Amino acid sequence: MTESQRRRRKKKRFEAAGTIVLGRTRVRRPSKIRNLQFAICNSQFAIRNLLLLSLVMVAAGALWLALDDRFYIYDANVVGAVRVSPDEVLRASGLPGLHILWARPAEIEARILAALPTLESARAVCRLQPPALSAGLPVASCIITVMERQPRVMWDENGQLWWIDADGVIFPVSPSFPPVEGDEGGAESWLVRGPLPRDEDGRLDERMRVALAELWATGADVSPSLSYVPGRGLVLTDERGWRVIVGQGPGMDRRLQVLEWLAADLEGRGLTPRFVDVRFSDAPYYSLTNDW
Repeated sequence: MTESQRRRRKKKRFEAAGTIVLGRTRVRRPSKIRNLQFAICNSQFAIRNLLLLSLVMVAAGALWLALDDRFYIYDANVVGAVRVSPDEVLRASGLPGLHILWARPAEIEARILAALPTLESARAVCRLQPPALSAGLPVASCIITVMERQPRVMWDENGQLWWIDADGVIFPVSPSFPPVEGDEGGAESWLVRGPLPRDEDGRLDERMRVALAELWATGADVSPSLSYVPGRGLVLTDERGWRVIVGQGPGMDRRLQVLEWLAADLEGRGLTPRFVDVRFSDAPYYSLTNDW
């Protein structure tokens, strides 16, 4: 065998080996791609199934939350109600039949105070009770804490009775807030007769509020005969039976002192006035003949 023949045989063997190697390479590459595509498809299918399962669970939970009676409020624990009944507070709150998720404390408190002016404040707390503590009872629970207004004055306005508290808030005397023993003419409150002076907010006029507060602070026993006369202010009948105009606004203690000085002078002279006006403490006035 010549040298050229040997070279040709080696060349053929090399080409055959190259063909086999290349062939193997061509066969393996598509197989890996198919495996990767298959894995991706499986992952996407699993993700879709997981998302679908999650949506089903969320929908089932939302349906349960919306339909289960345990999430609806039918009663509440009302704390602090004395003159007003707990049932009135509950009805005013708008809670009966309300879902716990729609219970907004600020709205509940505003509804209560708007419906019940005899209340000074209201605080509502609604929450979900842990199942372990519910013992088969509704898991939605609410506590409403109220503070009632404390009336200082009862005002008789042409037969219509009103309560007035220390802040000048006016609210009607009603079955839910009736007078109690001592309300009329006693130590608990005073009774004032006459037209009721109101400010632009519907409260007792500021000057009248100040006058009553200062008169209350003096400890004077004036309730049985206290009245309001427009243009003059408060008018009382003292222990001597004298009608005294004490007016309104600050300075009530000074006016009562002037009244005592003037009374001592009049009694010393044996005079009985028809009325005494001490609205202006520097220039008190009295009359022995006129009613005003």
